[in-house]
Amino acid sequence: MKKVNQTLAIAANDAQFKTAFPELANELGMTKEECAAFAEMVSNLPVGEMAKAKSFVVGTVVQKTKEGIYVSIGTKFDAFCAAAEAGELNVGDKAGFWVLDPAEYEKPAALSHTKYLGWKHLEELKESGEVVTVRAFFVAKDKRTQRIAGLRVVFDEGAMKGIRGFIPYKETNDRRNIENMLDQKLEVVVIKSDPHRGPFGDLVLSNMQAMAAHTRSLVSQLEAGLIVEGKVKKILNLEDGEKGVLVELCEGLTGIMYSRDITSVPGKSIADIIKVGEVRNFEVKRVDHKIGKVWLATKRLDKIEFAKGIAKDQTYTGKVVRSYEYGVFVNIGSDINGLVHISDIKKAGFSDDKAIKIGDTVTVKVKSVDEARERIALQLISRS
Repeated sequence: MKKVNQTLAIAANDAQFKTAFPELANELGMTKEECAAFAEMVSNLPVGEMAKAKSFVVGTVVQKTKEGIYVSIGTKFDAFCAAAEAGELNVGDKAGFWVLDPAEYEKPAALSHTKYLGWKHLEELKESGEVVTVRAFFVAKDKRTQRIAGLRVVFDEGAMKGIRGFIPYKETNDRRNIENMLDQKLEVVVIKSDPHRGPFGDLVLSNMQAMAAHTRSLVSQLEAGLIVEGKVKKILNLEDGEKGVLVELCEGLTGIMYSRDITSVPGKSIADIIKVGEVRNFEVKRVDHKIGKVWLATKRLDKIEFAKGIAKDQTYTGKVVRSYEYGVFVNIGSDINGLVHISDIKKAGFSDDKAIKIGDTVTVKVKSVDEARERIALQLISRS
């Protein structure tokens, strides 16, 4: 029986003991009673204290060498933590560890203190929603359909260095160019963190949610009335014939501008006024901080800029926009209108006030500018 107990003490350190037990019993010639006693003993073994792969354990550093540290974790043999995984721990320190590999016969469990800290930090990141950076190193595909399933990524620095994760296809920000994300730094948020599952732990990340959070952060700095610089990215055809313009304000933040908020110029389309690739100033018209959206405008800015250049005797070609008994208003550009008095209409050779109609294109000359009252008097030169 003494021989059997010694063998059991060794076998108890083997995670495969339960499956190996019948063969062991036969080899030792154990009786039914002894088998029953061993079965009861095995059922009472402190299995939870054994170092299982991908589990967390607490241990005390008992020895430090060039190669790493030896850690007492309450098992017969001390576990080993390589220097690269040990951080700044020294002899006597008590700390948490993540089990890389379980103990085997005459081989200690392999631990990592840095990955323990990393997984603990990932739990905090999941709660806080903080944005962090990873590197994509592999495009994962479905084995059967060969469709892209997502990106495998790894942390290259910080507390999570070396921990691998996965960004599902639907959680990537740019699904059309997912191949181009390889070897790129990507911003992500943690949506699932389970260090005890999968070959490297189960870490699921979202690039799309991170970009949305980044956008909301940028938008939080904006408010209506601010002047911002942006680059025209695209002109859109919207419903009911309206045009829209996408403007890149900075990396990760795009604003939209509708045709009604763009400076109108008689005889010119939106594409004539706004050029793709153009860099200019825009006014923030409205901001929705909750959804991270920005609406822009150019009307007021362009009107102010245009007004600076208006001077006596300058000529303009514009359209008649309003007509009254005392004269007509002509838009000379950037939503700025000037008045051609009825007397100037007659001087130009038109006998009555109805000879010039709304929509007519006319050439006019500036007679005077009253900046205080924002009034411009025009002289009619000709009608097209």
